[in-house]
Amino acid sequence: MIKFFRNIRKQLILGGKTARYLKYAIGEIVLVMIGILLALQVNNWNEQRKIRQKEVQMLIALKEDMQANIDNLQEGIRTINEVNQNNLKIISFFEDKTPHDASMNEYFTNFWGFWDPDFSYASYENLKSQGLDLISNSDLRKAIVNLFDVEMDMLDIAEMERMNILFENMSVPMYRKYLYRDYTKEPWPYVPFDYTNMMKDMEFYTVCTEIAFRQARSIERFKAFNILSANIIAQIDSEIIRPN
Repeated sequence: MIKFFRNIRKQLILGGKTARYLKYAIGEIVLVMIGILLALQVNNWNEQRKIRQKEVQMLIALKEDMQANIDNLQEGIRTINEVNQNNLKIISFFEDKTPHDASMNEYFTNFWGFWDPDFSYASYENLKSQGLDLISNSDLRKAIVNLFDVEMDMLDIAEMERMNILFENMSVPMYRKYLYRDYTKEPWPYVPFDYTNMMKDMEFYTVCTEIAFRQARSIERFKAFNILSANIIAQIDSEIIRPN
């Protein structure tokens, strides 16, 4: 092709057709520029395609972690609801002055429990290392950052710190005062050794009601977090199928 153009130029020059040669030369320059621009456009398109593929892979990983976190909190809701029901049952024993019998012991095994979320962060940490701007949709990016950096930290750090302080300062002293672990039976249940006085102790009642409140609040917060996460997953699904 280059030889072909070279022969044309030679023929035009030898034939004394300068004007036509200039037009030809300009046309050749334009063609070269168009070729360069097309090459740059193709290269840019390839780069954008690679970035888009990377973004989609990241969104899929974020979605998987979010779903794992939803599943974790669903298990937490089930567990907290179970121990909360035990707690409410013991509160009713106190309020109704119910005499003790052995069938009650099943409620004392776990009635002040709570759930420490085991969240998956790996995809988000990977996103931060690559740059948050990899997520091109600014609204979705803000929602993801808020979920992992704010909402998740509130449940996994701040809330659990409060619950641990409450457990250590209120629950543990009551356990030591009124309950013992029956190591002769599996699953080694807690059993009251001074039920009568425990059911008269307003401090014990206060701890039960406070823990019941915290358990119920945790359930509501877990549900709200899961709703928020599900909404973001729906946004991610829409973003993944978005045309380039």
